[in-house]
Amino acid sequence: MQPVRWLCALGVSFVLTCVAAAQQPAPQPAPRRPAPRPPAIKPVATVQDLMLAIVDPSADFIFGAVATTISIRGTETKAPQNDNDWAVVRNHALTLVEAANLLMVGGRRIASPASIAAATVLSEESAAVADKAASIELTPEEIERRVASNRAAWIRQAKELADAGMQALKAAEAKDVDALLDSGDALDAACEHCHLRYWYPKK
Repeated sequence: MQPVRWLCALGVSFVLTCVAAAQQPAPQPAPRRPAPRPPAIKPVATVQDLMLAIVDPSADFIFGAVATTISIRGTETKAPQNDNDWAVVRNHALTLVEAANLLMVGGRRIASPASIAAATVLSEESAAVADKAASIELTPEEIERRVASNRAAWIRQAKELADAGMQALKAAEAKDVDALLDSGDALDAACEHCHLRYWYPKK
């Protein structure tokens, strides 16, 4: 009879264990943490600063990377000649693309007293030329109103600049002189489209 009693005791112990386990509260899932918010971006440079420090130098480099000069010495063609030359072109193309991204950041001022002063110092225009330009150019306040009234249009112009920069980037990575020349045309068009809308629509 002892084996029977032992089996009965084992069965009762198993049943009690199952009952106790069933009475335990179900484990709760760990609380879901909220997704981290992206850091707030506070623009420091004005649009004019970006033009002076980033866009203009890089655009000028792309424009001048391929050129043909005709003189009494004959026809001279300038183009990237080696890996180092192409790497420099690539850097300027990348800079243009990222500058376009910066232009799309909200809350950026068009100009400030400091950026206007810097533009004046860096300008090589004569006083007469500067006065004539001022007569057809919008003021920073007028430009800001235009941007604010149609933000989508401003973004489209910035994306056109980014696309032209990407075209130059692909040309540099392929080491394609003809494609680089075409990218200069696209870049010139992107700049002119934006300027005609926001800088000198009175032209």
